[in-house]
Amino acid sequence: MVVETVERTIEKHGLILPGQKVIVGISGGPDSVCLLHVLKTLSSKLNITLHAVHVNHMLRGDESLKDEEFVVEFCSRMDVPLTVKRIDINEASKNAGVSLEVAGRHARYGEMEKAADEHDAQAIAVAHNMNDQAETVLMNIIRGTGLHGLKGIPYRRGRVVRPLLDVRRNEIEEYCVENKLNPRIDSSNLTDVYTRNKVRLKIIPEIDNTFGVDIIFTLQKMAQIVREDNDFIEDFSLKLFSECLRVKNGERVVLDIPKLEEYHKAIQRRIIRIGIRELKGDVRDVGIDHVEDVINLALAGSTGSVLHLPNGIRAEKSYDSIVLYIENPARGIKFCHQVEIPGVTYINNGSGILKAEILRDVTCIQKLKPDSQTSLKQLFDYDKINGGIYIRTRENGDLFKAFKSPGTKKLKDYFIDKKIPREVRDRIPLIASGNEIIWVIGQRISDKFKVSENTKNILVLEYKGKLSLSI
Repeated sequence: MVVETVERTIEKHGLILPGQKVIVGISGGPDSVCLLHVLKTLSSKLNITLHAVHVNHMLRGDESLKDEEFVVEFCSRMDVPLTVKRIDINEASKNAGVSLEVAGRHARYGEMEKAADEHDAQAIAVAHNMNDQAETVLMNIIRGTGLHGLKGIPYRRGRVVRPLLDVRRNEIEEYCVENKLNPRIDSSNLTDVYTRNKVRLKIIPEIDNTFGVDIIFTLQKMAQIVREDNDFIEDFSLKLFSECLRVKNGERVVLDIPKLEEYHKAIQRRIIRIGIRELKGDVRDVGIDHVEDVINLALAGSTGSVLHLPNGIRAEKSYDSIVLYIENPARGIKFCHQVEIPGVTYINNGSGILKAEILRDVTCIQKLKPDSQTSLKQLFDYDKINGGIYIRTRENGDLFKAFKSPGTKKLKDYFIDKKIPREVRDRIPLIASGNEIIWVIGQRISDKFKVSENTKNILVLEYKGKLSLSI
């Protein structure tokens, strides 16, 4: 029965295709042992190749070692190649500042992804079952969730597939007995110390007994319906996200606030979640309260206000935009280098290089003159510059007379007028002499140092590197 159910699930959801290589996560417990045995049973029929991965968390002393020994012997008996990794999850948890559960999950999935890359596998099979689905949905309800949490565990996320999601835990246990698999039992699963164990051992049996319902099946069915509804709404929200998107460049996601205001609150929430996912790859640890805070910042916050979200994510209101970015202290490191003239100047944070040369043939001005002020190659009247020339980040007291502007102003005021986000300003490379800015690279040159018909010596500066100026 279990084998047939898994085969139908694989076929219905397209989890594994003929000819594919599959990484199978195995802990030694009933679920993963059943999964590997079932996939091995189906391997000829499905024309798939298996490779198992076991991560020893080193948390339970002799029990962890016996789990590892069991997995090695079981995979040998199944004739399935195995990769074993030992990772001190206690140490990993402390180093990362996360719980043991989170550290363990990161380690397991990290090793399975590595194995998939090494063995050119197209799928990673893990052993979540129908009971896990019900427990996850119920835990999300207890914590507070929207549709996203009610849809539970997906059959597929990227390469990770879950062929046992339509199989109950008691069916898995019976399968292990019938096939004399003798899986290991994790003693920590038998106590109600952890939240999931409390849901599994106390709350679900109490609901079954009190209301006389099959709560496992009910929650599984609800998750399936919600998942279909959620997928439809998500597709619709993605289209509106594209209309709301101003910038997505790997460093930042910038959303148009006036456009965001046009949408229903439910769509606003999804757009923020999509923006965070586009930025970071997932929305793990970002709860509904965080999303609401970002929306409130966008619609009622003041320019320059910053929200600190989980995992280093920041949300900043910048005029009529909301800017999502990941905090990176290295980006804000100040630098100051004297420009080699002629020569090449390297910026020590690795963000770029500056080439400089002097030309005395003024007849080439028109030929070399850049098409726009935003060009990364510009010409200057070298004789108008007094003192040394530096490439640096901004400093207090910097002054700038932008090209064709009527007067000189503080550089800070120029940035404000141009609506350059505050989180970007400290990273913009500048060419300066003293407190006078010669060139805001990627934006404008100074009107004071532009070339003219009276220019005798032309300073040609060319910047090569990454810029994040636009909002």
